[in-house]
Amino acid sequence: MISRVPDGAAEAGRALPEVVHDESAAVLLVDLEQRAVLFANALAEQLAPGVGLPADLEEWSQRAGLEASDADEPDAPLLRVAAGEPVQGEVVTAARGSDATDARERLWVVGLPLTDAPAPLSRQALVVFLPLRERAAVQRAQEEARDLHSRAVIASDLAFCISDPRVPDNPLVWVNPAFERATGYTADEVLGRNCRFLQGPDTDREAVGRLRKALDAGEPVSEILLNYRADGTAFWNEVVISPVRDATGAVTHHVGVQSDVTHRVRAEFERDAALGEARRARRRLEFLARVTDALSQTLDPEEALQLLPHLVVPDLAQWAFATVLDAKGRPRQVSTSHEDSARSADVRRFQELQGQFLLESSTTLQVLNGTLGPTLIPEVTLDAVRAGVAPDLAPTITTLGLGSALVVPLRARDVITGSLTLLSGEARAPYTEDDLQTAVDLGLRGGLALENARLYAQQRRSSETLQRSLLTPPVSLEDITVVARYVPAAEAAQVGGDWYDAFSQPDGSTVLVIGDVMGHDVSAAAAMGHLRTMVRTLAYDREAGPAEVLDRTDRAMQALAVGTLATAVVAQLRPAGADGRRELRWCRAGHLPPLLLAPDGSVALLGGTGLILGLDAEHEREDHLGEVLPGSTVLLYTDGLVERRDVSMDDRIEELRSALAELAHLPLDELCDALLARMLPGGSDDDVAVVAVHVHPR
Repeated sequence: MISRVPDGAAEAGRALPEVVHDESAAVLLVDLEQRAVLFANALAEQLAPGVGLPADLEEWSQRAGLEASDADEPDAPLLRVAAGEPVQGEVVTAARGSDATDARERLWVVGLPLTDAPAPLSRQALVVFLPLRERAAVQRAQEEARDLHSRAVIASDLAFCISDPRVPDNPLVWVNPAFERATGYTADEVLGRNCRFLQGPDTDREAVGRLRKALDAGEPVSEILLNYRADGTAFWNEVVISPVRDATGAVTHHVGVQSDVTHRVRAEFERDAALGEARRARRRLEFLARVTDALSQTLDPEEALQLLPHLVVPDLAQWAFATVLDAKGRPRQVSTSHEDSARSADVRRFQELQGQFLLESSTTLQVLNGTLGPTLIPEVTLDAVRAGVAPDLAPTITTLGLGSALVVPLRARDVITGSLTLLSGEARAPYTEDDLQTAVDLGLRGGLALENARLYAQQRRSSETLQRSLLTPPVSLEDITVVARYVPAAEAAQVGGDWYDAFSQPDGSTVLVIGDVMGHDVSAAAAMGHLRTMVRTLAYDREAGPAEVLDRTDRAMQALAVGTLATAVVAQLRPAGADGRRELRWCRAGHLPPLLLAPDGSVALLGGTGLILGLDAEHEREDHLGEVLPGSTVLLYTDGLVERRDVSMDDRIEELRSALAELAHLPLDELCDALLARMLPGGSDDDVAVVAVHVHPR
């Protein structure tokens, strides 16, 4: 049997990880009497392709293009092996590469005569080619080993074994010291036994089955197995087994090369775990981004709360519900979503009862009140449900599904605006701390989206209230009708810039005003109020004409330091003459041209130009004159009615002209509504003001 490895050899062995790969080695089985290569594993065949076995050792060496460090004797390592001498490790290169090495990469050659193996192996030797890593480490290993034989058998950190399939149960007939070191078993303990003693409770039985199938078929095979040492510790073992055949093709032995690749497998596990965590983190961020994007599409807080549970089902929960407190501090269920549409009746029942039957001990209510932080409940039991809700609600919750639960606050700016409860259901895996963190992030994003929606709604209400308080309904006279429309922008922050006005002067003239202050916020609404009041006051005073009104407004803005810019149109419709005709005067300050709808259905643009208000107080404007027949309509409007990013302003004004002509038969109220619907089918990003006056036919 193989002698024990001396202490110096063990020290040398510990240096080996710096020297070799944990890839499989190229292995030859050499007949010492015939000086012939009887067997070459797959890596060795790649070094000398096309060589039929058995082959003369020198022929195989030449075919592989081996070159030793001693240029005078390039075949010296193999020749010494053929002479029965152990080779303690020498450097050679091969002309070709393999799956484990590159061409002319330095290879560490180890010759292992099998003198203590049973016949016929005792007349043979293993030759191993290992990729060299650090010459210094090799030299250290050589120096620390005590004798040539020790250096030979420890030079490889790979464990070798040979079994005999001709004997029942294919027992081991030879192992090297690396096998003993790797497994903790001595040669005396393993020779004569099948190597299944290395298997244990967690060894992959399918992998073992693949090994057995390949061995029975006489084919080479490679597997990575979880094996167990003599002391019971587990290690990952890369096993490569190749059949050795005689001249008739019959398998005489199996050569096994085993390498402890635990560190590599662990590194792969850690890499896979890291990749898995990265994928989970990416999926979580993508999920949160989708939810955030969906919530940002609505500016209605109630709608956002209704939407939130539907966004987390089924990705994160079997069912979920959002809860808020009403003005009196009572829980109010807002929305529930379940992945099974067949549960809609139970969902409705839950929504009806949940706000009324939550007890103070319920987790949802405690999180909502701030007495409990984000909570993970690994298992929601029926007893726990009964303890948190009134008896009428418990059966419905049980029907919807229990499992585990997450309850998180919807928080923004340190204020809890609601809570979100998620239940996994019995069919899903219980929630984890990672799931809780995802839910907490969701609560923060959801809470912020809800708060933004609330602030937007509040600003919208404030702006609209201010806007509408300044836009008083126009007064119609006996022979004319005046109609105005104001449509706020879809976005709350866009409210505030447009205004209209219509009133009578002391002489009976009717004044129409339309304007647009630069800016879209509460400040713009306030500035609009100032300008509207100025224009109304200046137009009423002295019965001024449109150009004079705008000029005086410009000078007043400068004198009163009204730091804003605005466009406007002032039109003055004089009292009717004996024939019912009326004179129309108008002046534009950078605003879009009004339209005049004649009784015959034709539509004219009321042109003229003028500088916008707030640029030059010394600029003098001129009135433009026209005639309005009975049955005519004058239309003033702001740019929100006609402005579109994908269509030119001229084309849109032409569309408005066509629409006005087509709808001319409608009463004035219906006409204004129909124009808004025709021009703005999807609403407007800007606020819109329209004022129209219709002169009754005689």
